[in-house]
Amino acid sequence: MAQSVLETKKMLVEKARTLIPKLRDLGEDIEKNNRLPETIIDEMKNDGLLKVLRPEMFGGYQTNMRTYTEVVTEISRGNGSAGWFVSLSNIRDYMVSYAFGEKALQEIYVPGKEVILAGNFKPIKCDIKKVEGGYYIEEAQWPFVSGGPHADWCYFGFPVDDGNGGMEMAIMVVPQKELEILDDWYVMGLKGSGSNSARIKNVFVPEHRVSLDRLASKGYYMIEPLHGVPLYRTPFVPSLTLSIVAPALGLAQAAMDIHMERVKRAGIGNTFYTKMSEAAITHFQIAQAQLKIDSAELHLYRAVDKLDDFSEADHTMTTEEIVQMKADFGYVNQLCKEAIDLLIAGAGSVFTYDNNPLQRVYRDFMTMHLHGFITPSSLIETYGRVLCGMEPNTYFV
Repeated sequence: MAQSVLETKKMLVEKARTLIPKLRDLGEDIEKNNRLPETIIDEMKNDGLLKVLRPEMFGGYQTNMRTYTEVVTEISRGNGSAGWFVSLSNIRDYMVSYAFGEKALQEIYVPGKEVILAGNFKPIKCDIKKVEGGYYIEEAQWPFVSGGPHADWCYFGFPVDDGNGGMEMAIMVVPQKELEILDDWYVMGLKGSGSNSARIKNVFVPEHRVSLDRLASKGYYMIEPLHGVPLYRTPFVPSLTLSIVAPALGLAQAAMDIHMERVKRAGIGNTFYTKMSEAAITHFQIAQAQLKIDSAELHLYRAVDKLDDFSEADHTMTTEEIVQMKADFGYVNQLCKEAIDLLIAGAGSVFTYDNNPLQRVYRDFMTMHLHGFITPSSLIETYGRVLCGMEPNTYFV
């Protein structure tokens, strides 16, 4: 008898949860080495945590956004870099399955081989020409290719002639052997996410491994066996936004876990409190932080469950619904930051040490928090515009 969706979800989330202690123990090593250990990558592969959104026909679990989000939350609770890697690696299975035809997918998903995908849309250098049968890349470079050092294939966005005197964006997939991952990811947080730049020189990309973004986002290239699968009817823009904010809740929960361990054994300097847990200020900080984390969880899963419900019903989201969902994700980001800030206010001077686990969570969170896709002020402003009857101030809807 086939395993049910709920059983699969429970199994994957539990496997992610069991990695939390190991990921926390490895936190300092991950930062020191600027990458995730191959042993952890292999363990996540073996546990199926890197194919949560992959089609069953290509060896994946083909679950839903709720399962995906819960897996990412648990991994992020163990380590922010690992959570970011799992979030982005999985969403690319969804994206590639959405955006490319059978020939490209057969090349990517070789039977019996575990595959990791990485990529980024916007190049910082791009010299690409249309040639017979495809495109020739003389030289191009993309930043923030999260997971790049571990990837087997990468997708990249690049501008092409739209046939009307203008330009539009296309997406291509390229095997790891045809690109170079640069050693340039030296940052304050998410150090182990492998968000290095990637460079390609003198490479031909055949036509079947290129799709137009405006058509890909509407599922134009999707192969027939995936058309009836709810996961691949999930709206494109909210799903990509979700992938960026998905680690936030787990990081906020990690901050609470770590702070509560110290609250029970450390005092408050220059006071008579020998245990923070006995002080009224601690009670207020902890309660407010927990309420913000709870509120973030409610907003996150309200949006994610709605996303899955829409997919099951084959509902085409309106612009207003997309904008509201993105505002939910922005508000999750804001609430998690407010919760972490409250916890840091009670952390004391030990927070200043680089190897302090709470500082690591904070730096990981802030690196994620600043991503342009999930800036709270921008997403909330756009929602306010729509509520006031105005057009969104972004094309990304």
